[in-house]
Amino acid sequence: MEKRDVGIYEKFSVRRTDGTDNPGGKHENCRYFVLDLDHDKFSIPAILAYAEACSIEYPVLSVDLLAFANARQNKVDETELK
Repeated sequence: MEKRDVGIYEKFSVRRTDGTDNPGGKHENCRYFVLDLDHDKFSIPAILAYAEACSIEYPVLSVDLLAFANARQNKVDETELK
């Protein structure tokens, strides 16, 4: 596979743990967008935006995402202080 600096291209192979991506399953042939939560400086803002967007329909997911993002931001902030 050719490495590209920008754009969308297939870089990861994602499998669902519930098996619904198997042939005939609800998520067969679904496409996914993967975020590097440890190194990508845009991942936390993306998670925060997603948490806001899904908050009405999926409030528990939204709360979990906000908690994760806040903990991650605090960890980064504490590291930057040292």
